[in-house]
Amino acid sequence: MRLRTLVCVAIAASAIAAAHPAAAAPLPTDQMCPRAVPKIVALNDAAASLDKGKIATAARGAADAYSVCASEAQVAKGVAIEPTVNYDKTRAAQYFVVVGRALAASGNTAEAGAALKTARQYADDVIGWQPESISWHASQTSGGPVAGEGMAPTGGNTAARNPDRDGSRYKDVARQILSAADQELAKLGLAPSSVPAKPN
Repeated sequence: MRLRTLVCVAIAASAIAAAHPAAAAPLPTDQMCPRAVPKIVALNDAAASLDKGKIATAARGAADAYSVCASEAQVAKGVAIEPTVNYDKTRAAQYFVVVGRALAASGNTAEAGAALKTARQYADDVIGWQPESISWHASQTSGGPVAGEGMAPTGGNTAARNPDRDGSRYKDVARQILSAADQELAKLGLAPSSVPAKPN
């Protein structure tokens, strides 16, 4: 029962409704990581079964989907780290905690520990993220006419100090996830990580 509650809380925390067998709930949506939606539906179904193995597998599917979304967003041109990458990492961390709890409940300490440490790493990335202190803008503009050549291109680069040093909007949630991962690791008798959380 505790495991089902944890799964439902993880899903509700991100404003995605868990389906109840007796009532038709709206299908989950996620505009930042659409590939995760079928995995979340599968997790909802697994949670209803109370089968720890199914829950662990389905939660890993959701965690992996958000991991892929984070990786793709991080290298995509024009996609900002905040909010997109930090959102995906926060969601991946959330589901890796569910994976760890389900595996721990099944007695699989080693794999549970690995999943919880992965959750911790993603959460720590979000907690430690800061906007660039300097914002850069590169532009290519047309300059004045040059004799015999028409318009000559000239480059114009500008830099400005970025006053926003508040970190990610997901930082508080990531802190809660990191704390949950550490608590689960402690229950398993495992050290959280050799790398301490970044101070903020």
